[in-house]
Amino acid sequence: MKKKLVAGLGMVLTLAVMTGCSGNSGQSVADGSKEDGNKSGSDVTTLEFFQQKGEEGPQKGYQEIIDKFNKEYPEIKIEMNTVPDAGKVLTSRIASDDIPVLFSDYPTQMQFKQKVESGFVEKLSGQDFLQNVNESALEMSKANDGETYALPYSNNYMGVFYNKEIFEENDLEIPETYDDFIRVCETLQEAGITPIGVMGKDPTKVGHILQSAVVAWTDQGVEKIKEATEGTLKLADDSEMQGMAKKLGETMKFANKDMLGMSDTVVWEGFSNGKYAMCITGSYAKGTLTIANPDLQMGVFPLPGDSKESTKVLSGVDAAICVSAKASEEEKACAMKFLEFLARPENAQIFCDNDGAPSCIKGVKMEDEGVAPVLEAIEAGRVHDWMASTIDNNVVTDLYNVTQQLLSDGDTDHFLANMDESIAVSSQQ
Repeated sequence: MKKKLVAGLGMVLTLAVMTGCSGNSGQSVADGSKEDGNKSGSDVTTLEFFQQKGEEGPQKGYQEIIDKFNKEYPEIKIEMNTVPDAGKVLTSRIASDDIPVLFSDYPTQMQFKQKVESGFVEKLSGQDFLQNVNESALEMSKANDGETYALPYSNNYMGVFYNKEIFEENDLEIPETYDDFIRVCETLQEAGITPIGVMGKDPTKVGHILQSAVVAWTDQGVEKIKEATEGTLKLADDSEMQGMAKKLGETMKFANKDMLGMSDTVVWEGFSNGKYAMCITGSYAKGTLTIANPDLQMGVFPLPGDSKESTKVLSGVDAAICVSAKASEEEKACAMKFLEFLARPENAQIFCDNDGAPSCIKGVKMEDEGVAPVLEAIEAGRVHDWMASTIDNNVVTDLYNVTQQLLSDGDTDHFLANMDESIAVSSQQ
């Protein structure tokens, strides 16, 4: 089991309100190390922005905003740092007292709340720029103490992205029930088209499909997994979870046969170029898909449940930006200027246009009508947050590996038993 953040390493520092940033502090550089003084003797304070979105779309959006900010605030320089396995790297850096001044994180997840309780994240409550955030996103992002420690920037969702042209050519409509979804898959397969592109190489992306399936095909599946971690339920004995496993196995029969060797970027490229009619993925992919093929006519709908009314969307606060509580007061003041800049609707619109996910900032519009079926479910409250909001991330990560094994052997009969076994180990029952 991975080491958890050690609590008690420091209390959250109280932010001193500052009106400006001088250039006398040490500068953060891209690898997170500190330099004394200023580069080349300039009066510029350089701050690292460690962000966890590996997809091309959000990176492009952040960079465009950063370039704009650096021009408006020449006394401050923001440098974005994006690395593979960003979550693990950030945890390691925090544990070694090398915390980026600015970093993105996921405020609804238990791991983030542990960082807050350990005193690593600066409190943002009372900052004027939070008035620009949608109330629902702000409420969802609050820590256990009821305070705000992150600027919610976008909502994510999992859905079924589909090629509109392929659907039109085969006289297909958006399925609103699971049975309709299977009929769509059968029609596409009969026409010689691979219905679903699945990225099976990366356990995380496989795990996102699992989470989407649990939310779509059970009523209280996430809560039942939580019960399993507490030793009060065996998933293999639960009829609702059995139904979910059966549906997941059936759905994967319509996927590309080489899915275990396919990375997310390869599958996204294949989907964007018409190789697959559909792709079960997250809003994080939308910007990358658009970049891969700007002419792609695509839409997205929720992974359907037994009825439209019972279908829920896996959705939560995605991009959220934080400030290190261990930064100097001068660094914090500069970081707050950047957060205020991010929270301006015109700048949040830049990120939304590139990222392709719904914004948490008031006044930002999504122009893409193809996302309407998912947004309709979200606005109707037919949503469930990600597992890591209620289940230890170690348990969730290990379940991803179990699901990857299902893609390998197709053994739905033993899938839930394997989940139970994994939970027993990772939750240390």
